[in-house]
Amino acid sequence: MEKDETKIEFVEKTPMNFSGYTLIEGFPGMGLVGTIGAKYIAEKLKFEEIGYVNANIFIPIIRIHEGVPVNPSRIYVHREKKIAIIISEQIIPKYYVEKMAKSIVEWIEENNFARLISLEGINAGEKNQNKIYGIAANKKSLELLEKYKINPIKEGITTGITSLILLELKKNENFEAISILGNVNLQADYKAAATIIKKIGEITGIQIDTAPLLTEAKKTEQELLKHFDELKKTAGKVEKFEGHTPMYT
Repeated sequence: MEKDETKIEFVEKTPMNFSGYTLIEGFPGMGLVGTIGAKYIAEKLKFEEIGYVNANIFIPIIRIHEGVPVNPSRIYVHREKKIAIIISEQIIPKYYVEKMAKSIVEWIEENNFARLISLEGINAGEKNQNKIYGIAANKKSLELLEKYKINPIKEGITTGITSLILLELKKNENFEAISILGNVNLQADYKAAATIIKKIGEITGIQIDTAPLLTEAKKTEQELLKHFDELKKTAGKVEKFEGHTPMYT
């Protein structure tokens, strides 16, 4: 697929006015923290699924739930709390990460979102999983990290789709955009996810019990790992059939 053939669009099954909404972004990354955390919030607080990302960059493997296919990337809202969530259950191929990041930022700006909070993981090399780290898109966002006692990463390197989203949003000095990172020790780290979910509660004012996440952790971990293993196997088959190598972030 050539770059100019890339198609990414945000489809809203129910027309929405996102003005003043906080957007929570949960894409696969270290420890699958973003996917686990965003999905848990959407399910436990009964967010309404109102749309999806229609793109021709996803690997051709679709999860089936209750007998019907599920979109790889979905949009949920909680109208009362004015919170939206965008979730991806597929890793975005490296070739398309920049395009996806820019498309998300364009969607954010076109819909007048008030704030972005990205959920991520980091291997900080310490056992204390209660410690949360943060990256801010601009100086205004740094104030948000300070307000909620999130440890800013002052020097280092960040990668993946979230890093490019923050870089794009840096251009808007008045927009709050942060990435909060749980301390990851496992391939699918539900404890790190639970920690950042609690912090999300502080920032947004939502009340969410993370105890069920911890008790259901083993099942959640195994399901997610199985899902991503299937993605990798399918990608390998596609590579063999089409004669090229998909790359992942």
